[in-house]
Amino acid sequence: MRHSLINTYSIEALISEIDETIKNSFMPTLAFIYLSIDYDIEELVMELSKYQFIIVGSSTAGEIYADSRVGVHTKEKSLVCMLTDMDASALSIKLKKNRNNEFFKLGKKIGKWVNKSFDNASLMTITAGLDFDNESYLNGIQEKHKDIFGGLAADDRKFKGTYVFSQKKIVKDGLLALAIDKDKIDICLSQGFGWSGIGVQRVVTKSVKNTVYTIDDKPAIEFYTEYLNITVDDMPCMGIDFPMEVISHNGEVVSRAVIDINKDGSLVCAGHVKEGSRVKISIPIGLKVIDNVVESIAKKSENNHSNSPDLTLLFPCTAHKELLGTLGVNEIEAVFNTLNQTPLIGFYTYGEFSSFCTSSAFHNETFVTIQMREKR
Repeated sequence: MRHSLINTYSIEALISEIDETIKNSFMPTLAFIYLSIDYDIEELVMELSKYQFIIVGSSTAGEIYADSRVGVHTKEKSLVCMLTDMDASALSIKLKKNRNNEFFKLGKKIGKWVNKSFDNASLMTITAGLDFDNESYLNGIQEKHKDIFGGLAADDRKFKGTYVFSQKKIVKDGLLALAIDKDKIDICLSQGFGWSGIGVQRVVTKSVKNTVYTIDDKPAIEFYTEYLNITVDDMPCMGIDFPMEVISHNGEVVSRAVIDINKDGSLVCAGHVKEGSRVKISIPIGLKVIDNVVESIAKKSENNHSNSPDLTLLFPCTAHKELLGTLGVNEIEAVFNTLNQTPLIGFYTYGEFSSFCTSSAFHNETFVTIQMREKR
């Protein structure tokens, strides 16, 4: 599988470089295009409409790319593109709007579509919209299909609106789904974490799906403002960097980032938080977060013959970038070297999807890695 990486700071430059790549006898079948919300996505989609290859596009909270030629990079407010000539017969794409807020049903439809696309399929999906109920959507998919990875589109931590797109459509409240035929493409999925709960456990006394109204019978916002000594204005950014560690009735532990605050002091989380769950504030474990990510990849690769992939897709939480700051590129470099310097592309997300390890496919603060290799 061949590839070509492009990083630019204008739509015009991106299109010019894609055209130049094609002129040099490289005929892509698939392009991943990730970009800052500052660019005119409608204009970009119009420019992309002339191409025949599949386009997987998303707005981001930072762009990532690397190969042995250009090195390892994390960017902000840029456009990054990877063109590949992956077997087109192994791919099928769908973009769908959220029309009725029936997220579970929407997920079931996507799960059925994936199963009809290929007998042995994996699903990459990216969702857009800050009010999109990702957990219900993923639960619906998992009723029909179990192999899922991807993440939430982002908007440079502005929390105003996120987008997914192809060369024919933009969706600001909905999803992009890419079905991949695993009979033709090997896929190896791993996920790393790196946050730990601290302090006294509290109890969620009122919640509905992904909205937490009260914790210990107090407005949920006080859980953050009092414990972290912050103001409401510091949210939701602090709610992403310091998510809730949620311990469910069955003892399973997940992290849930806060992505919005309602006027009544309730917290809108990226995933569901069940009433009666026990919660803590969670904090990162410092630079050991890099070790956690690398170890998860190395452990999974040891048990999979795809340890020399053709390309790698990354979906790290934006909290990784905020935690590591200028050392964020060190995390990507460590992943790049662990994967034998396989070409990679990714973006910082508001939430991550992975059906590996836990019963819930929805995660926060996680670093999801997907190794892909064409079967020869």
